[in-house]
Amino acid sequence: MKYVIALVLVVAAAVEAAVMVTQTRGQGCVTVEPAYNFVNSMYEGRWYEIGRIQTPGGAAFQKDCWCDTTDFHSETQLTGDGEATYSCRKHGPDGDLQSATADLFFDGIAGKFKQQFRFPFAPQLDYTVVFVDEDVAMEYDCDTTFGITNYCIHFMARTPHMDPAKLDTLIFYAESLGLNTQNITYKATEQEGCW
Repeated sequence: MKYVIALVLVVAAAVEAAVMVTQTRGQGCVTVEPAYNFVNSMYEGRWYEIGRIQTPGGAAFQKDCWCDTTDFHSETQLTGDGEATYSCRKHGPDGDLQSATADLFFDGIAGKFKQQFRFPFAPQLDYTVVFVDEDVAMEYDCDTTFGITNYCIHFMARTPHMDPAKLDTLIFYAESLGLNTQNITYKATEQEGCW
């Protein structure tokens, strides 16, 4: 009986390892469930980016950025379309302000959207709010175009700072969901002197 249990555990570990290897090879975006408690009104308003795990292709807009924010707005309280405006300052708190707005199209489940930036040739991304409470949120967006997968996991808070233990818990949660398929290193966002 002990050998049967041991064999089952070995097989389960092998299957899990095979799944992780497949994801690491960049087979595309990870399908993830949104936050169980998501409603648009809970996500409404300003979020300060505390940090991110982001592939180089997705990082072009945020290169040399400080003071990163996301402002979400929707006309509906529960579910439905919305928009997100991303803003930052280039090279420091006094740098030039840059921003980009994306439409978020409700994708059938509260917290899941298709994101479309308002500039020519922008790909449509999967956009999922993976975790949200009154203080913090974690969002995962991803796209595979021409066989290349780019993604970002944004860690955000209602203030420019987040409790380090809570941030560590969110990073661990993202990793446990297999969202960081390319093993990108977490990068903190500069918020000092911005507000």
